[in-house]
Amino acid sequence: MKRRDFVSAAAAATLAGNAPAQSASVVWNMPHAAAPSYYLITNLNAFAAKVKEKSAGRMEIRLHPASSLYPGPEMLPAVLDGRAEIAPIISPYLTDVLLETGVLELPFMTQTPDEHRKALEALRPFITEMAGKRGLKLLATYAWPSQQLFSSQPVRTIADWKGRKFRVTGAETSDFTKLVGGAPVAMAFGEVYTSLQRGVIDGAITSATNAEPMKFFEVSKFLNYWYFSGAASELLVVNQRAWDKLSPELQKVVTEAVAEVKLEDRQWADLKSLDDKARERVTALGMTVVDPLPDELVKARQMARRGWDQWLKRTGDNGKRAMDIALKSVGRT
Repeated sequence: MKRRDFVSAAAAATLAGNAPAQSASVVWNMPHAAAPSYYLITNLNAFAAKVKEKSAGRMEIRLHPASSLYPGPEMLPAVLDGRAEIAPIISPYLTDVLLETGVLELPFMTQTPDEHRKALEALRPFITEMAGKRGLKLLATYAWPSQQLFSSQPVRTIADWKGRKFRVTGAETSDFTKLVGGAPVAMAFGEVYTSLQRGVIDGAITSATNAEPMKFFEVSKFLNYWYFSGAASELLVVNQRAWDKLSPELQKVVTEAVAEVKLEDRQWADLKSLDDKARERVTALGMTVVDPLPDELVKARQMARRGWDQWLKRTGDNGKRAMDIALKSVGRT
């Protein structure tokens, strides 16, 4: 090797040795409950691909769908303690930790995806504040489709709830189920199929659009359109310690990737498209769509308000703040 080339190589080696540790590849893991083919995962994969592209391969976000890394209830604890660097906060798995961020999951708080998005946007500063206090950085907000009821028998009236066991999506739908005489059952999303199949539960509250990817049409005959919420919020958060370890350049890569793939807009557009087609699709899959009687829906909404009061007792002043913001955003009191 010529002396000039040797010197150049030595200088390069010295520079490499002095480079920050982050010159090595950064890998983040993202657990998720949704099926691999579901729109949420498709769009999050696009976001992850953009991060890898913009960072020239120096950062990778590995998505783990269908509760393959952590079961649903474990995802929030995992991102809080840093076992997962990035994860969704999904309304069914809220506990007393960040429960106040789930105000829109109160039964009948929102009635359409557009209404839900409007309220979620209004709540963004509040959610950012609450997440920040727990050591989490809010990256994006979007949602699952409207929440309905799969069941082995039709549920047209409030009386049809009585004595039956239903998988609920958190404290909010648990309160409602108790109020109408049912027995709420908490379980991980991945357990719903086998529980319906074995008759462990009589039904499950979740998105109507889950009929196909989760094959719920194989184990339940009826889809009951109670519209517990116009959508179900999902908050994409990052562990603050993991975020702080990123160089400013990679932090910019992540935030710009969210914007460049239009993550939030894509999630909401796909949500609405699937929700609009859900009735037709589940019928084609052999299920029967049930519309509760209008006066029963009125009664249910009135009864749900008692559950709202219970939620306010659990969430205190922060819950009251969240509810005031939500109600004002959708023009209710």
